[in-house]
Parts: sequence; structure tokens; C-alpha cells
Amino acid sequence: MGKPLTERFIQQSVAEKLNKEYYRRRTAYVSTEAYTNLKRADVLLAFMRAPKRPYVVVVEAKSRSTIRQLRLRKPQGGGAGRLLRLLVTVTLAAGIAYAGYRRQLDGPYLLALFAGAGALLFWAIGRVSVRLLRAVPAIRQLAQYPANESWLAMGKQTFPDAGSLTVLRKQCRKNGVGLILVDDRGRLTFPEIPRPRHTFNDYLSRYGRRSEILATIDHHPNYGPTPPERRQNRRRLLYFLVLLVITAGLILLVYEGEPGKTTEPAPPPAASTPEGVDIDGETADFDRVSDRDPVAPAPAALDICPPVHPNRPTFVVVDGEFTPDEVQVRLTQLLAAGLRGHDVLPAACLERGDPEASVITTGEDFASPELADAAALRYRSLLESLGVPVENSEVRQLTGQ
Repeated sequence: MGKPLTERFIQQSVAEKLNKEYYRRRTAYVSTEAYTNLKRADVLLAFMRAPKRPYVVVVEAKSRSTIRQLRLRKPQGGGAGRLLRLLVTVTLAAGIAYAGYRRQLDGPYLLALFAGAGALLFWAIGRVSVRLLRAVPAIRQLAQYPANESWLAMGKQTFPDAGSLTVLRKQCRKNGVGLILVDDRGRLTFPEIPRPRHTFNDYLSRYGRRSEILATIDHHPNYGPTPPERRQNRRRLLYFLVLLVITAGLILLVYEGEPGKTTEPAPPPAASTPEGVDIDGETADFDRVSDRDPVAPAPAALDICPPVHPNRPTFVVVDGEFTPDEVQVRLTQLLAAGLRGHDVLPAACLERGDPEASVITTGEDFASPELADAAALRYRSLLESLGVPVENSEVRQLTGQ
């Protein structure tokens, strides 16, 4: 272990190199032994953060001779603190004793329970308060200096053990104070970065010689955030992005199982039943469908026959010959299976037709019986594949009478 560094050496090293190596401001005011409200800051660094916005950095230097101010100290509690601690202990112990009374414990046992619980709680509260309220005196001293950023400077070899330095770093991080370590050559390292506060507050007005300092730092300044500010902004951006990702994930989880609004596809256009029919879904129960009222109105039967060319025979594929009531049921069955485009004609319009009945055709005319027979075979196969009962599926010539 080398020779301990003096507090004066630490002050001079920080005053010479803090702005040059860390803040790098073109014009800055650096002073040692700066006073404010009868308090003395070891190093004062001031520069312009923005137009007419001075920025103040203070440093408190400590050496091995003042090492006690760098260690954790118990809180200096007064009589009010001890009285509050006693009241809390008595209240909790009384509650425990009352619980024992509800369980019908004897008087001596209740007294022993109250005394034991009170002693244990008094000790536990004291330990917790010490752990939570302990502080480093040097950091408390820094809080008395108004500044945008505060540093604590010490020699690298100030602490004889690494554990004390680790505790000090945790306290600096907790209180938003930076830590500067100075070696025997005056080189600076920055293991902890301060947390900027009130960026645009004018803390310079709390110090003497404000006009002189402003005249110095307002000469060709370079504006912009400090390294601790940039670090803080990056961290805030990271937190925002993490929060955004978490929010998006929660939204996806909430709405994942809720299907959006969907529109039913339009029904396929009317086409020839035997060819190009697209059927979706399961096959309908035609026995159950035939036992109930029709779900869709059937097209009315034509009163007259369609015109037929006298020299050009016309053939159609007949699904079946039905009475008017049966026509409704049959069309409902075909519609339930997804078959559309059928025509309803008087049976008298066809050869061998019953004048009192109606026929259902596939809705397509054929110029030759061969073409009609092939279409009838396809139609029959389609009905069988869909599970629709086949009524007739035969070819007849359209007479037009």
C-alpha cells in the first residue's frame, strides 16, 4: 500500500482534470474552497448547460484522515425517535398478548408472552431502523451543497479493504452521488456516475461571485447535456421501450382469444348444378329437413312452357316429378346441400309429363341426348356424393307445349 493521498492533492487533481477528461466544456469555471451559506465545497465546477442556464457540479474530497466520514454510521436518533419505537413495540406486543388471551392462556403465560414479544420486537425494529437509516456522513454533507450533480472524491488506497469500498459505492448509487477515485499520479476513474437533478435550476445563485462566474462561463460556451444526463436519457428510453413491449404483449394476450369481426362470404353465383358446384360444411340431415317447414321459398312454377325451336330439339336433366307441396320440400333439400340454379317447370312441357305435376330440372339445356345423358350421370354422382336422395335424374325432351 502506497503513501496515503492528502485531501489537498485530491482536490487539485479533481479541479485540474474533471472538466478536461470528463465534462470537456470549452469554457468552464473551476474553483476550490467555494462557500455557500457558510458551507464549503471542496471543488466547484460551473458551465453553461443551455443559453442563460448555468450548470453546477460540486465535489467533496476525502482522505484517509477523514475515513470515518466515508463509513456507514448509525442514525443519530433523538428522544422522539426512541419514543416512537417504544410505542410501536408496545402496540404490537399488546396485539400478540391479546391473541394469547383469546386462546385462554393463563395470566403468567400472558405476561411472559407480552414481555418476550415486546423485547423481541424492540430489538428487531431497532435493527431494521439501523439498517434502513444508516448513512455515510460525507454523502449527507454533499446534500448541503446546492448543485445539479454531486461527486465524492477519494484516493484509491483510502480503504484498507475492498468490502468498505463496495458499501460506499452502493450508498453513492442509492443517493445519486458520483464517486471519483484518484491514484498517486493524479489520474481519475469514475466507478459511480451521479444522478442529475433539476437540470435547469439556477443553483449558481447560491454561491458567491456569481457575476464573475457567469462572465467566465458565458464566453463562447458549448451547450448540451452532460455525460450523466445522456446516460440517464438512455436508461429512460430503455425503460420506455421495455414498458412498450410489455404493454404490447399484454394487449396481445388479452385480445388473442377474441376473434375479430368476419363477414360471411357471398354465395356462389347461380350456375349449372352438375358442374363446378362448391360445397362447404357438413352434409345436411335431409330426413330432418324434409320433416319441417321449408327454410327458403321455392321459385314459382312457370305457367307456360319455355320457347323451343321447331327444328332444334332441346333436352333437359330432370331431378324429379313432384306435386306442388313436394316441390317445396325437394328444393329445400337441394338448397341445404348447396345446390342452386334449378328450374321448376310444368310437367306438360316435357314428353311423358303428367299435366297435373311439376318437374325440377338442373337449369341447363342440351342440344343432343348424348350430352344430356353425360350431364345426368354427373348429376346423379353428385347427389350420391352429397348424400342427397336421388329421385329420378333422367333425360327428357322439352316439347314446349
